Amino acid sequence: MKNKLIAAVTLIIFLSQSVFAIEDAAVKLEKPKKAKRVEVAKIQLPAVFSRKHPPTQISIMTIDECVDYAITHNPNLFAANERINAAKAGIGVQRASYAPRLTARVGYNHNTNNGTKIVNSHNNSVGFNVGISEMIWDFGKTTARINMAKYDTLAAQYDYDYDMLNVVYDVRINYYKVLSALANLDIYEQNIRIQTLNYERTKAMFDEGLKSKIDVVNAEVNLADAKIQLVEGQNTLETNLITLKDSMFYQETSELIVKNTENFDFLKADYKKKIEGVENGLKPTSFKKNEEGLLMLTSGIEHRDIIHNFEFKPMKIAKQNAVDKAFEFRPDLKSNEMISKVQEESLKAIKRSYAPEINGEFTWGYTKNESTYTSPLQFGASVGLGTINPYQIHYQVKEGEAYLDIANHNVNIAKSSIYWEVQSNYVNMRQLERRIPLMNEKVKATLENFELADGRYSVGLNNYVELQDALANYNSSQLNFVEAVFQYNVARETLLKSMGIK
Repeated sequence: MKNKLIAAVTLIIFLSQSVFAIEDAAVKLEKPKKAKRVEVAKIQLPAVFSRKHPPTQISIMTIDECVDYAITHNPNLFAANERINAAKAGIGVQRASYAPRLTARVGYNHNTNNGTKIVNSHNNSVGFNVGISEMIWDFGKTTARINMAKYDTLAAQYDYDYDMLNVVYDVRINYYKVLSALANLDIYEQNIRIQTLNYERTKAMFDEGLKSKIDVVNAEVNLADAKIQLVEGQNTLETNLITLKDSMFYQETSELIVKNTENFDFLKADYKKKIEGVENGLKPTSFKKNEEGLLMLTSGIEHRDIIHNFEFKPMKIAKQNAVDKAFEFRPDLKSNEMISKVQEESLKAIKRSYAPEINGEFTWGYTKNESTYTSPLQFGASVGLGTINPYQIHYQVKEGEAYLDIANHNVNIAKSSIYWEVQSNYVNMRQLERRIPLMNEKVKATLENFELADGRYSVGLNNYVELQDALANYNSSQLNFVEAVFQYNVARETLLKSMGIK
């Protein structure tokens, strides 16, 4: 009896291993990438920071370091990672259909026979039985459901990658916004220096009877406007820093300082000092004379042209190459393709509902009554169709075919959308790329015009309005140049995102 029991259990284990081997051979998919995981419970937002008391600790981070920080601290990515884990567990749920099932039962029976012509009798019995049953093969129904779970896991992985792509894009764009605000502050500060010197020079010339009172008043008004513009620029910087930290889920108590990037090289001053408090005031401006002995605005300040030493490196990639990379790397397209495969496997499972199931089972029991006992051992196999509703299966097939067609259409829609999205982003980037050298030349021209107007005003050949127009054009061209470089970097990042490149 013991040998029969061992033989039966060995047979069932062998059949179970064989079935898992057959199932694993059905679909071989690449393993999804293991996502970084940080416990959500550890996330704590810092206290509100007051600019009146600058922090002693400073964190200087490059754009790539900010991206890495965001990836390891963004709770949206944690949630997406848990969806991957849930999908992985779904594979095990479907595999469990091949696992042995254990049954056990304990029972007690009491039979009493009461009659008029026979002797009254009763019989008590107690027993128990245990059994193991396992589905050996169901002609591919379970295999199709396992494949569904595998493709669903890959779809969840690609959804995670797409969420990460959005995180990277948001951080990089917000980083460039901070750089843009800092570059504008350089322009605003320089304008204050110019307007301060202009006011002092105009007042001195008025005292000597060379200029009218209205020129002094206008110079004072323009200086006030320049200071207001600087305050607004500081507010923009503060707002952009908060937006950047928010997109990073920044949790440090130290202040964040950014650094230049390859195509946003405007850092001409100490940005650490600028962020800690420009409101402390600018250094006093001193009069300087040119070679002819004239007091000049353009020579009486320290020139920090925004285009000074600026280098522009265009992105070298062909349009068709960008489209091809998008079709290769876009995670949302791959997710749609995996969903299509899920629907395909689902339809296979529905169509195989007509197939029978082969099951193996082994049971052993023990029963004892008042006079005898039994201990039977049984094992065997069975083939059964179960409950089949052809009418229901027919419409389930129709439904599955419709969902498969929808999934395939979604793949085609995604491909078409990606194709035109990449082309549009490519053209936009190239258009902005061509503008930058032209706007660079405009900054040089407006500076030269301002220098000429400054010289003419010093010798009384033009009026104050002409001087201020020249200065306004110079400042405007610098601000527009910074905006163009910012827009180019945004367009470049948008193209990379549409290509699926982090």
